[in-house]
Amino acid sequence: MTTTNLGAIVMAAGLGTRMRSDVPKHLHPLLGRRMVDWVLGAAHELGADPVVVVTSPSTAGSFDGLEVAVQAEPLGTGDAVRSARAALEGRADDVLVLSGDTPLLGPDALRDLVAAHRGSGAWATVLSFVPDDPRQYGRIIRDDRGRLLRIVEASDATPEQLAVREVNSSIYVFRAGRLWPVLDRLEPHNVQGELYLTDSIGMLVAEGGPVVVHDGGRPVEAEGVNTRAELAMAAAELRHRINQEHMLAGVTIIDPQSTWIDADVAIAGDAVIHPFTVIRGSSSVSKGAQIGPHAVLVDATVGEDALVGPFCYLRPGTVLEAGSKAGTFVEIKNSRIGERTKVPHLSYLG
Repeated sequence: MTTTNLGAIVMAAGLGTRMRSDVPKHLHPLLGRRMVDWVLGAAHELGADPVVVVTSPSTAGSFDGLEVAVQAEPLGTGDAVRSARAALEGRADDVLVLSGDTPLLGPDALRDLVAAHRGSGAWATVLSFVPDDPRQYGRIIRDDRGRLLRIVEASDATPEQLAVREVNSSIYVFRAGRLWPVLDRLEPHNVQGELYLTDSIGMLVAEGGPVVVHDGGRPVEAEGVNTRAELAMAAAELRHRINQEHMLAGVTIIDPQSTWIDADVAIAGDAVIHPFTVIRGSSSVSKGAQIGPHAVLVDATVGEDALVGPFCYLRPGTVLEAGSKAGTFVEIKNSRIGERTKVPHLSYLG
């Protein structure tokens, strides 16, 4: 049986001007990770290798340990993918193209997309979805037999095309040998000289090759983040997933909607997390500990059966050993509290 190598390109060169921020969109924090790190994690969990991050010149140094391709100028998605060609060509039979602003897209959805691509023998496969509000997403235009005709950007669409609810996620799988030649033929659409990756799909359709559309099923997974409001909605979804995972593993979370736990926090079974608690960074909470309400932990370690709060702040370097207590209105940093030791209310240690 022949093994087909899968490489991935993560597009993370855009500035994200709609975020109204000096921080590039893909680097905004989201439950203990940067937005793009959620996408990179999904690609690695899928088993893609190599994974190449396309960045702007100003953010190229933000990805230690990863392969980076620099898009010298912001000339569109087609140019972004073309920037990664030197890093990928000859190293992958299929190329998964991901957008760095889709932090909710998990490895299972990507696995289904790749399976659909390979099962159909397609030259390219487009991940589509049907959102509640299609907004400015490109529309998937099909023929009478349901086959893809073209992808039309919202700004270029007719009223009839805008009425189409199935949209392009900007996530694709290409057969590498078909992708690289069409990228060379892309032409700019505007005075800025931008090259659209969607045009490569149109070219492959025009050549008569098999190009298929795979409906991802869950719209929330393919939604991109472009504004602070969308960032907050993505954070809420990730909070739900993280809390659900902990609860299914035996952690009691009294009020999941008011509890924020970063992705890399470790919590043992039979711990209890009370409302309005925030646990960040690489904090760990041991079995039987009680946290909150109104507690904040940042890179702190809480031992078995320890009590934290209410209204308590444990800063980096704090260690509470088994059976200890940090009480009401207590703040601790860089300190070790021994077994069964109590720090009473209105105290500061550090």
